[in-house]
Amino acid sequence: MLLAETDAPTRAGIGFALEADGFVVCGEALSAGAAVKDALRELPDLCLVDEALPGGSLVAVDAIYRRIPDSKVVMLTESEDPPSLLPAIRAGASGFVRKDLDPTRLPATLRGVDAGEAALSRRLTFRLLETLRTRERGRSAPTTPGGPSMTDRELEVLELMAEGLRTSEIAASLSIAEVTVRRHVSSAVAKLGVADRAAAIAVLTGRSRV
Repeated sequence: MLLAETDAPTRAGIGFALEADGFVVCGEALSAGAAVKDALRELPDLCLVDEALPGGSLVAVDAIYRRIPDSKVVMLTESEDPPSLLPAIRAGASGFVRKDLDPTRLPATLRGVDAGEAALSRRLTFRLLETLRTRERGRSAPTTPGGPSMTDRELEVLELMAEGLRTSEIAASLSIAEVTVRRHVSSAVAKLGVADRAAAIAVLTGRSRV
């Protein structure tokens, strides 16, 4: 088990709870770079990654998932509605757990993840279902007459913008350049025949009609 958490009391509490239940904490990382380095060295079955990890939790999740696909990654969050839910799942995370979760429940949750389950509350599961509905609305959104339909990548970029992510965060989540993100936005705006990205997001989320 690799634990990437910057807050010392939280890190100590989680580590104690896990080790008391038979888990072995093979490394403690304080940044995304250190988390990736430790994961590559230790090859842990499970990684707990702080959503606010310096250097970018999404960077760490993406690198670990790509380079150690057998290692399951779970995000640690302080929020009931984590802003990085969709980007983290895209990057390879197997779920989210609250930092204030009863420590006695954490080992069972992580064992479930290790066995192939997702660590998602009912609330977060519903959010993911809403995201799927949003994507289907985006696919069916009317584009300019005779023009091409929206691509999957254009939809992904608009979805992440609807989640509140900045251009740099979207680029990191999708492993593309920031200029490419802007290009996808411009293309989506043109295809939908709307004035700007805000209007495109409104169409995607069903808050407006073109």
